[in-house]
Amino acid sequence: MDVAEILTATPGFSSLAVAPPPSTPSPALATAELGLLAPTYPLPRLELVSGRGARVVDISGREYLDFVSGIAVNAFGHAPPGLARALAQQLRTLSHCSNLFANGPAIALARELTQATGYSQVFFCNSGTEAIEAGLKFARAARAGREGNEVLAFRGGFHGRTAWALATTWNPPYREPFEPLVPGVRFADFNDVAGLDAALDAKVSTVIVEPVQGEGGAIVARPEFLRAIRARATALGATLIFDEVQCGMGRSGRLLAAEHFGARADITVLSKALGAGFPLAAVLMTAAVAQALAPGMHGCTFGGSPAAATAGLWVLDKVRRPGFLARVRRRARHLEAGLEALASRHSALSETRGLGLLLAVEVSPDAGFGAPELVLAAREQGLLLVRGGQRAVRLLPPLDVTEAEIDQALAALDQALAALEAKAAVGEGT
Repeated sequence: MDVAEILTATPGFSSLAVAPPPSTPSPALATAELGLLAPTYPLPRLELVSGRGARVVDISGREYLDFVSGIAVNAFGHAPPGLARALAQQLRTLSHCSNLFANGPAIALARELTQATGYSQVFFCNSGTEAIEAGLKFARAARAGREGNEVLAFRGGFHGRTAWALATTWNPPYREPFEPLVPGVRFADFNDVAGLDAALDAKVSTVIVEPVQGEGGAIVARPEFLRAIRARATALGATLIFDEVQCGMGRSGRLLAAEHFGARADITVLSKALGAGFPLAAVLMTAAVAQALAPGMHGCTFGGSPAAATAGLWVLDKVRRPGFLARVRRRARHLEAGLEALASRHSALSETRGLGLLLAVEVSPDAGFGAPELVLAAREQGLLLVRGGQRAVRLLPPLDVTEAEIDQALAALDQALAALEAKAAVGEGT
């Protein structure tokens, strides 16, 4: 069966209706943002007003298939049944009580997370960046009194935009406007096992790495690479942090992406999908790390609030239901096969990659267009995607995406690529 047959043989791939491209520039841009919001994003942006499952509607009434999922936050799509009810019930009793007092939902979520992952203790905060900062502090505390306090991070990695998290983030445009950053961070090549001996020495107290580099473009760690990091960190007494902010909470097809690799960190950071859209992050730690902490060493006013913890409990219950993660893996294989078929059909795509439902396509340098153009062209076909790395575009559907929705996304991406390739060919001929 050739590539065209693979594409058309997928049920509904070529026959599903895809939203037609607008004949004029979208009236759904939020022009009211201009002059009101700090210009930290490209403004004006598409203005979304509602969503249900894997679909969203903009302010002009146009519907899109959402394969951004709030950048991997909306694990169960938009307005998932049951979440509003659980939150409303909690909000009627206690929404926030600060870190001066305990609350039942946070205790329950900590219990469920430790039982599900095997870690000993949890620290709750609001976002992935904040959790990375906390994890780096906890790792430093666990190493107190020992020689060496440098941090080893990896090229292509993204860990956030606050001071220490940014210092461990590789992307130069993110870093350079704010230098000098927190000192003592060194970088090594991702997936380079041979280079670890030189990069990870006795001066390093902490290693931080993503099992799948999300913003870097869905670049998957090699199992032997993570296992080599674990072995060398153990030998040197360094604390290993896995950043699973994007790849965790079932997106890889396992609760933790690390389960695919046969390696375990001393600290694992979760956020994004954990809160179902509410600000929530969790720093999972071993007993050895937790023993280094004491009251007053760190804190978070909003961390583990009853409302956010209720959302976390709701998500964790859904992800851990029997058969759910197996279904995620099946859907991932279906999407991956479709993307590979597209790459075989379109020379503009040089590679497909990723793990689970964190996948990406790489645009060839010779395509005549780049990742931003592909994101826009897909949007014109009714499909929302997000960039990753310099030339990659990520696909991050809800974890409960259907095969029909995957087929529709593939059809839209196929049409977007065809339109861009045709335009590039015209440009070459003029």
